[in-house]
Amino acid sequence: MSEKKKITRIKPIGFCPPVKFTALNNCCPSVPSSSCLCDCCVSPLQSVLQQLVGQTVILGTIADAPNVPPLLFLYTIVEVNDFLVTVTNGTQTFVVNISDVTGVGFFPPGPTINLLPPVDSGCECNCRERPIRQLLNSLIGSTVNLLASNGSIAVDFNVEQTGLGIVLGTLPISPNQPIFRFAISTCKIVAVGQTN
Repeated sequence: MSEKKKITRIKPIGFCPPVKFTALNNCCPSVPSSSCLCDCCVSPLQSVLQQLVGQTVILGTIADAPNVPPLLFLYTIVEVNDFLVTVTNGTQTFVVNISDVTGVGFFPPGPTINLLPPVDSGCECNCRERPIRQLLNSLIGSTVNLLASNGSIAVDFNVEQTGLGIVLGTLPISPNQPIFRFAISTCKIVAVGQTN
């Protein structure tokens, strides 16, 4: 009679898939690697939003229809915590997942926005966040068109500054609206258009 071997099941770690089937990344505890999209995409945007608490903003999300005013137009940021931003217009309050925010606009000059410095994060950050940030950094002082992941195009965006996961600049909303300052997630930028 042959000996029976015990089959060991592979268990997930927290919310991560089983270790056997996952790419090694730091998003999953106990799995070695350098970084994840939370570090280079969501955390920098959360940092910007924390600096805008109490400000009236335009909050763009992936739920917005392309090239129309965002659903959260002229809302006040009430709280930013645990990758969630709470906004209100006095009538309605929304708690928004920061990972789904494409960018935030505010009336100039607004508060001074301190961007996180770029770091060599590796892994997903190296192919998602770094290339667009470096491209936009080379275009500081230029006016570009930014195609966002929801299909919107930020036409005539003036690039002022870049930091980890963020490009900061000014953007005319429409001919009869004032120019706003915008912090846009570089992780939500699909393409950068330049005028020839």
